Amino acid sequence: MENEELKYWLWWNRVPGVGPTRFFKLLEEYGSMADAWRAPRHTLEPFVGEKVLVAWEATKKNWDPEQELAKIEHLGLHLCRYSDPHYPPLLKKIFNPPPLLYVAGGFEYGDDLAVAIVGTRTPTPVGAYNAKQLAIELTRQGLTIISGMARGIDSEAHRGALEAGGRTIAVLGCGLDISYPPENENLMKSIAEHGAVVTEFPLGTGPLAQNFPARNRIISGLSLGVVVVEAAQDSGSLITAGFALEQGRDVFAVPGNIGSEGSKGPHKLIRQGAKLVETAQDILDELAIPQLSISEIGMDAFETANEFERKVLAVMSREPLHIDQIVRRSSLSSAQVNSVLVQLELKGVVKRFPGQLYLRVK
Repeated sequence: MENEELKYWLWWNRVPGVGPTRFFKLLEEYGSMADAWRAPRHTLEPFVGEKVLVAWEATKKNWDPEQELAKIEHLGLHLCRYSDPHYPPLLKKIFNPPPLLYVAGGFEYGDDLAVAIVGTRTPTPVGAYNAKQLAIELTRQGLTIISGMARGIDSEAHRGALEAGGRTIAVLGCGLDISYPPENENLMKSIAEHGAVVTEFPLGTGPLAQNFPARNRIISGLSLGVVVVEAAQDSGSLITAGFALEQGRDVFAVPGNIGSEGSKGPHKLIRQGAKLVETAQDILDELAIPQLSISEIGMDAFETANEFERKVLAVMSREPLHIDQIVRRSSLSSAQVNSVLVQLELKGVVKRFPGQLYLRVK
């Protein structure tokens, strides 16, 4: 009986124009999606309208749910309905939760302790590093990392979680039988093995522009808070942050260089009240999650540093500096600073970026 009902959830999910609001209205009115599917046409019209009824009739004629179920099984996927016990509890609380999720991998109990990390598809090297490092540090504290598997910041966030040996969930704006972007096919497989790849869109749905705002509400809906790392002022990441606010979730932003286009989005959010983030500890403190002290992970730079290393570290911060700036601020020679930076990079205290930029990471 359950399998039979599942077919009709799939069927209704295929009808153009039937979003969460109409779907749940039908479920409430008819008691099951099977009964709604079999209902006389004239009784459905008040709930869906004439345009949707035309699409419903076309779907009835042209689509077979049995074939879809067979394909889902063949691909090793499964379906998660709103009424299922393993449907994500945080997602259930949002205004318009997806009635049906297509899932590769699976959800676990601890996935409700989650933070989303999102941002531009074309990050600077520092932005990409920040996203990955935040994901690594948050994962080490037991959090699940949520993102959208897009190029750039999203991919770095997923990779950070995987590198730290933790869980990550990717939310797609297309069907699960489509790898988007194509170069992330292997990343998608890794995420499914160590977390979940999810979407509300049926198999075969392409990555259409109009799908991504809907996807973004799921990213924030699965999370306790959303961290924006580099984004333009009109970025989709700010749409995700907007959904987070509507859903009562925290919004965090990583500041950046005032001359960078990618800093405009985070700075706008900070002006609007988002929490400024310099380290993962800032996020953990705001969410009041019990944690190890991030400063206890790895070496204490100053305790193990020699005199020249201390001088260099004293002038560095979480803002990348050009080597010439470090030379001027430290009053050391170029040769001395070069030598020190090599040693600090080997110790994992400093990270080097293209253009002779250096960032203190511990």
